[in-house]
Amino acid sequence: MTEEARSIWRGIGISLGVNLIIFLALVVIVCWAMGGRAAWGQSTVAVDLTRASLTWSWEQGEGGAVTAFRMKCGATTGSYTVAVTVSDPAARSMPLASVVTSPGKYFCAVSALNSFGESANSGEVSFDCGVSPVSPSLLQIRAN
Repeated sequence: MTEEARSIWRGIGISLGVNLIIFLALVVIVCWAMGGRAAWGQSTVAVDLTRASLTWSWEQGEGGAVTAFRMKCGATTGSYTVAVTVSDPAARSMPLASVVTSPGKYFCAVSALNSFGESANSGEVSFDCGVSPVSPSLLQIRAN
């Protein structure tokens, strides 16, 4: 390969490297601007308030035994204005309508409780909720 050809290939490599760095910087900026959610493949889920449930998993691990769970929800990420305690330590779900009472966008997390305190919150979920419309009625066919 001639020196001229090597120089051209080096230029292409440098150009590709710079373009890759610019692309990655743009991805980071978009992630930051969107709160990190959309860039990682997450999207907001739309659910029916009257039919959806919040579910979670929990294992004993090295902590103390659980006596209850606390579901927390709010309209802003990390800010929970409603908290409902589930007293059954075997529970792993609850109706959404028992925590959220009106349509809108919500963020929820759950924690475990016992007589010694409360665990850190779980990861947060976000969703838009509303109520499905009622079914149409009096469907008819008319011959013309």
